[in-house]
Amino acid sequence: MLFFIVFCFMLTLSGTGSRPEGWPLTAPVVQADIVVYGGGLAGCAAAWKAAVAAPDKQVALVVPYPGREYGGLATVGGQNFWDLRYWDRDGRLAQGGSFAHWLKAVGPFYRTADLAARIAADLGRLPNLKTYWAMDITAVRKDRRGRLRALALRELQRDATGTIAWGSGKEILAAPIFVDASEDGRLSRLSQAGVTVGRADWPAELLTGDFLNGSSDLRPRQQAATLMFKVKGVRPGRYPDMVFQRAKGVWGAYGGKKVYISDPVVTAFNDKYGPLGFALKPVNAAQDGPGSPEWWVNALLIFNVDGRANGRDRGHDAYPGDMAPGALDTDTAWQRARQLLDDPEFIRALRRFQGFEEAEVVRDAAGRPVTGDILYLRETVHTVMDPRETGPGTENNNYALNASAARGAGSGPPDGDDLGNYANRIGLGFYWQDINAYHFSDLKGSDGSYRWPVTPFLRPDYPRTTPGPDGWPQNPVYIPFNVLLSRTVPNLLIPGYAASISSLAWAELRVLPNSCVLGDAAGVAAAYAARVGRDPGTFTDADVAAIREILVKSFGVRVDK
Repeated sequence: MLFFIVFCFMLTLSGTGSRPEGWPLTAPVVQADIVVYGGGLAGCAAAWKAAVAAPDKQVALVVPYPGREYGGLATVGGQNFWDLRYWDRDGRLAQGGSFAHWLKAVGPFYRTADLAARIAADLGRLPNLKTYWAMDITAVRKDRRGRLRALALRELQRDATGTIAWGSGKEILAAPIFVDASEDGRLSRLSQAGVTVGRADWPAELLTGDFLNGSSDLRPRQQAATLMFKVKGVRPGRYPDMVFQRAKGVWGAYGGKKVYISDPVVTAFNDKYGPLGFALKPVNAAQDGPGSPEWWVNALLIFNVDGRANGRDRGHDAYPGDMAPGALDTDTAWQRARQLLDDPEFIRALRRFQGFEEAEVVRDAAGRPVTGDILYLRETVHTVMDPRETGPGTENNNYALNASAARGAGSGPPDGDDLGNYANRIGLGFYWQDINAYHFSDLKGSDGSYRWPVTPFLRPDYPRTTPGPDGWPQNPVYIPFNVLLSRTVPNLLIPGYAASISSLAWAELRVLPNSCVLGDAAGVAAAYAARVGRDPGTFTDADVAAIREILVKSFGVRVDK
């Protein structure tokens, strides 16, 4: 039985298009009912829930990175821990659905291949779901009403240096409903969904370093990226400055704040390499599965990376023309970070952290460091409610989920700054407002000493944000359905980084459990839209209530506090 109808002829569609690589003159055309773009957890959750909720509809999942593993950052990216925060009031996690399922399967710390296999098993049993591996968007087609009609895809491959480049294979995907679950917001940008970059919505007085030469030309930064890397020789134990804990037979670790601030080897490393765009931060790490001698480590910050920019797009529309001075594209940042891992000063500094005194970088058969295949991007773009009202000072009035609602979330429906989100809630989000540095200078105080975390210093207007039992926000936030919408593209749902969430609110929502919540909601909403034959941008309160009921009753999503 054929679930996808493939035509091999020239596709002609009316309306606007974008020109990253040009629309292919001829390519196989696949007609689906729902297209999900993004191979990370948000994309996998969205595709899974869409295919289950609408078994008679055909779902296409586009994975825009080389390789054949689901999970994005959480698997091929090397981040093998969930960034959990339990709610003090009831001792539970605020998120359910796909996240709860995958957490139960692999535990808080896990072998990346195990999570990839679990997701593959979940998605592989669905006959109405087809995955397009290692393909990315080269152009989009829209109709005159602004609706997406089709995506032109081209194969991805790694060249001899490891950089991701275009291959020769091409495909066109047409559908009535699209989902952008990506980290770079590529589909949202190319379809002109109306996005802002990084922290462009912060108060102007906090953005002085992002204006060009004191002018009014704002080139907002995005949070520092990270390259996950593997080490061996870690020694779990009881240390005053590093916490090791074990769950389901797998070790995890976090800490090193005192070493980061005061150890002369670490501070000398950061003083030297910080101005060059790199720094060591306090460590987060986890063993790559039970009994493994290898650990994935999150400790290397990479500054001034523009997550929108890929080397393969240079000279075309998808390559941003408004990058900050000296900003790196993702491929260049990935390559330079890998080179730094070979510097003897790097491992010398890493070994100053307790439990890592004998650490060695794990290397492949060719002697190269084993790292994530993709960068850990913390922030890229954010979709606005009104593209005409963007700029500094708009963080609390131009995004469906704003900074005040996230930080001042209440304990239930009667109270809190997120009360306005309650009627159209589609899930709960919860973590600390955990901003990472935007500039290397963010890591230092006025006295020149290092500091951590940076949120209280970068946003003094939002105090008490230091992660810990007393850190704000203290309650989960109601996530409204409108975070998934674009005013200008009514048939697009956005559960990825480009969701309509302000930059400061995103500092809480950006972690993996919350990505799953957004993905679940987008998948069910896409299935609902395909069944009723209407764009998500036209949904009423009654439609959102119907979607919420499916999320709760069919998929175990938590929507109430």
